[in-house]
Amino acid sequence: MAEIDLDSEPPTATLHEPDGADPAPGLADALAERMAAADLDETVDTVDRPIKRSGDVVHGGECRVGNFVADAFRWVHDADVGLSNAGGLRQGDPWTGDVTKADLISLIPFEEPVALASVTGAELSDVFREMAAPDVDFGEDDWWHGHVSNARVVWDDDAELVLEATVGGEPIDPDARYTVAVSEYLLHSEHEYPTLGQRHRVDEADIQYEVLAAYAREHGIAPEIEGRIEIRNRAPAADDD
Repeated sequence: MAEIDLDSEPPTATLHEPDGADPAPGLADALAERMAAADLDETVDTVDRPIKRSGDVVHGGECRVGNFVADAFRWVHDADVGLSNAGGLRQGDPWTGDVTKADLISLIPFEEPVALASVTGAELSDVFREMAAPDVDFGEDDWWHGHVSNARVVWDDDAELVLEATVGGEPIDPDARYTVAVSEYLLHSEHEYPTLGQRHRVDEADIQYEVLAAYAREHGIAPEIEGRIEIRNRAPAADDD
């Protein structure tokens, strides 16, 4: 083995930028063809006002993009509840004007299906409590971790207590069973929703972004803030108008 001279000058390298280099012949056309084949440039709907998806919005409580995803998840399974974890929503510029399939993929790029879980009412209450992550060391202290469809959750941040939890406008029956449409990730991870597991899985639908696209084509993209999540005794979240 050669001896290393520690007193010698350190090696150097020079980065040569390809100034003036011509692109590979046909590259731009090939990329355009692949995008077209995947329908990435398909406009699935046009939004009237920007839909924000910054970190302070998706982790701040109820938000329009979270409601859209939760609604799409519930729709594809005709489930009792739709649940989207905030950590699964990728941040980026607001959606404005035409929303393409590529925009949906940029929000949820994972090659995972929308799964259907069957839980008891007692378990569902635990899941709703886990949206506030009072016992889970994941993310920032003030993050809100979930978005729901066909449900309402009122959380007291000081008391770390769910004050109200309803499905379809009715209080949760701890002994009843409820179907919940979720990202498959939540069934094999304990980071955000440790109550949910593979034992709850009863069905699956298409890949998540394909579900968003199908829902957008049929129902459009027009989510609103509806009072699905109310967080008391916590600093106000970012405005999502």
